[in-house]
Amino acid sequence: MDSVELIGRLRREGGFRLLPLLGETGEVAGVHLTRFLPGGHLDVVQSWDERWAVFARVPDVFDASSPFSAVGGMVVRGPFSRVVAPLLPLQAGVLPGVR
Repeated sequence: MDSVELIGRLRREGGFRLLPLLGETGEVAGVHLTRFLPGGHLDVVQSWDERWAVFARVPDVFDASSPFSAVGGMVVRGPFSRVVAPLLPLQAGVLPGVR
């Protein structure tokens, strides 16, 4: 399955929203997918190409006094297809072994 099809499934079946991922110059450098989960978590997938992507499930909190501080959570890095594989099939937004 290619990345275009995977992105389509993440949007259709998983409730992810798709945004451009901007690079340092302000130009589009990749894709940014997000979804809010019941129970106060946020899933984020960012991919620069098919070879490099990152997924994070983090608590849905934001500290405006330190916006770039780590908030903890689960992180997966690697090729786009491997990073999103645990999200497929997309059922209730839950990764195996993650609550």
